[in-house]
Amino acid sequence: SDVVMADQLCGQFFARLLGLPDIVDPEYIQPALESIYDACFVRFNKYAASHTAPQNQKFIGTQTGNFSATGLGVSIGAANGLLPNGFPEDPEGTHQLEVWTGINFGLAAFFAQMDMSDRALEITEAVVHQVYEHGLQFRTPEAITAVGTFRACHYLRPMAIWGIYGILSGRF
Repeated sequence: SDVVMADQLCGQFFARLLGLPDIVDPEYIQPALESIYDACFVRFNKYAASHTAPQNQKFIGTQTGNFSATGLGVSIGAANGLLPNGFPEDPEGTHQLEVWTGINFGLAAFFAQMDMSDRALEITEAVVHQVYEHGLQFRTPEAITAVGTFRACHYLRPMAIWGIYGILSGRF
């Protein structure tokens, strides 16, 4: 598959965080991060802003918010996995067009770890904006979509935001 996954380098991030040897050849890390940023963040947000039809939500418990990427005019975060052109491999798929808050914070922490803090903060700002501007700060969801749905509130993976703090503050 040609799909670019937002978390495809999470093992590499943890290896460096723990002082272990690289599991990805260093020469491939930055190009892979740039591909993730381009497909899952930049191109996804352009795609999301131009599609008004909701994606098919197949999850019990999906909640509807009062926002949509088409009306916001701002980035909402990095999608889970898209083709290099920013389009979904399967438009009816369930996870690929979702922005998982914890995965985004982990990705941002890896960008910061690789001295790409501008990218880290851009992704973080997009997700934090969605959470705080739409009243989700006391029930941070696992997933946010471009059409204003969210699910799995009170999820623990968003605590990955502390990884960003740890990297940028030099504590990790």
